[in-house]
Amino acid sequence: MNVLVFAYYFPPLGLSGVQRIAKFVKYLPAYNWTPYVVTPEPAAYFARDSTLLDEVLAAGVSVTRTASLDPTRLPSRRVISQPTERVRKALSGISQFVFIPDNKIGWLRAATNAGRGLLAERAFDAIISTAPPYTAHLAGARLSREFDLPLILDYRDDWIGNPRHSYPTPAHRYVHRRLESSVIKQAANVVAINDVIADAIERRHRHMVGRVHVLSQGFDPGDLQRVRSVARDEMRCEFFYGGVFYDAQRPDTFLHAVSRWVAENEQHRKRIQITFAGILPEYAKALAASIGIDDLLVDLGYLSHRDLCDRLMAADILWMTIGRTKGSEQISTGKLYEYMGTRKPILALVPPGTARRDLDRYSASFVVDPDDIEGTTAAIDRLFTRWSERSLPTASVEEVARFDRRELAGRLAALLDETRSKKPFIRLRNG
Repeated sequence: MNVLVFAYYFPPLGLSGVQRIAKFVKYLPAYNWTPYVVTPEPAAYFARDSTLLDEVLAAGVSVTRTASLDPTRLPSRRVISQPTERVRKALSGISQFVFIPDNKIGWLRAATNAGRGLLAERAFDAIISTAPPYTAHLAGARLSREFDLPLILDYRDDWIGNPRHSYPTPAHRYVHRRLESSVIKQAANVVAINDVIADAIERRHRHMVGRVHVLSQGFDPGDLQRVRSVARDEMRCEFFYGGVFYDAQRPDTFLHAVSRWVAENEQHRKRIQITFAGILPEYAKALAASIGIDDLLVDLGYLSHRDLCDRLMAADILWMTIGRTKGSEQISTGKLYEYMGTRKPILALVPPGTARRDLDRYSASFVVDPDDIEGTTAAIDRLFTRWSERSLPTASVEEVARFDRRELAGRLAALLDETRSKKPFIRLRNG
């Protein structure tokens, strides 16, 4: 069977928004579904990773590149710097006022034209669109209606309830609601990354009850099994962070906690290392210097996904944060599930919500409130002590199996099979 896939963010672009769909299309052929991806020519972005594209192409996935009239085409550079949080919020506010549903709306015509071209060449059995950007859902719904093909919508974030989206006027919110309703009415099934988002979609669209499914974020075992050795100082306990910081997701609490722990344990100062891989904002480096721990930081910059996995497997302790903000209960960042795939101890600064619930089921987690410096300091001390005693916890293979990308792709394929054959829908929820 053939499935047409609309994905704006796709390799060689990097970062977390790319991983989910790239891994789905990599593994769908193993379940007798051949993906044909429609995506724009890569434009200016914060990171690129050609290894992810190599991986997808090696799986035999067909990728059709299109033009796009959107703001990311304006910079001449292929890789751009991440803006400060103040600038990001200002640009986001302007964008959300001007563009509906998002600033990728200029891709819609090219995406649908490319999809029509593929549909004219061969028979397709279904369409998948992944969002954000929600323009992808508009493209999927348009061709689903035009060619009478079943549509599956993949929500990596909520649409109307997205905590990082604002509505400048009631009219903006009204138009967004109408647009979402139009694509939901066209959808045979909806997939979301967690229960919080899935439940919100069902509350807004009661006719979809039973047809909104959860396929969580995950990890690819192949990425974590084919690792290479990394040279590092084994005499230092390494706390590792892989990824970016934005919005309420900040390193401040963790850095202050490290500073406090070092002040209380000066004799161990040379036995701890804080490593960042990804995009570490300049203000965080300045903060570390101002509180006297800049000598403990190692900033590796952005790494390819393959190199990142090498570093994850070499680290002693992985740490992450989500931050406390409106809607944080629905955030289940992809980083967490890749961390879980390593089965290593995780220090998580997260509020109550879907991420914390998954962490509570992970036997190697140390969870504190994202604003709790004292609690984070105590957790660092416990972890350092266990590292010194060589007794750091390890999660079991069985615990993390439900986040295996191969298994998740199989569940998506099963949903595609049911959608195509119009069999009774089987509710898919992680458990």
